Amino acid sequence: QVAPESNPFLGERGIPLCLARPHLLRQQLGATFRASVFGPLRIMFPMITDIAEWRQAQCMVEEVRAGLGAAAVPLGIMIEVPAAALLAGAFAREVDFFSIGTNDLTQYTLAVDRQHPSLAAMSDGLHPAVLRLIAETVEAAHRHGKWVGICGELAADPQATPILVGMGVDELSVGVPA
Repeated sequence: QVAPESNPFLGERGIPLCLARPHLLRQQLGATFRASVFGPLRIMFPMITDIAEWRQAQCMVEEVRAGLGAAAVPLGIMIEVPAAALLAGAFAREVDFFSIGTNDLTQYTLAVDRQHPSLAAMSDGLHPAVLRLIAETVEAAHRHGKWVGICGELAADPQATPILVGMGVDELSVGVPA
């Protein structure tokens, strides 16, 4: 049970939530590795902001994987907060891939709640600051031979596609309706 928070967008979510409740992360990892017999598996961690969180999560993966005798799998992180984008070079030395979550990255970069009735229109994934963070992430990843995907609303935006492809993004993940 997670206690209500006054600002859940800046509260305990993603990997901070999982690291605060390691038994939940171990259960999820165990189920994930057991399901991996049915197809290829990659594990990606959300809301990473610093290298220590990544390393803790990576250690848990290795513990669970070794305990189950499962094969190693690619491990990546979501780039959803500006801190992770700015540290992409350090992360790229250790992770196997990045997925840039443009909805949250835009929200945190522009300090705009994308669901707020009067502010949502200001949430622009094509804002120069957001694009700069995406470009820095792609450049860092490619310097280290890692691939970068984009998920979120920006990946399905036809105006954004040529920009993102031009930046070198390797994959766009979009929902079926798009």
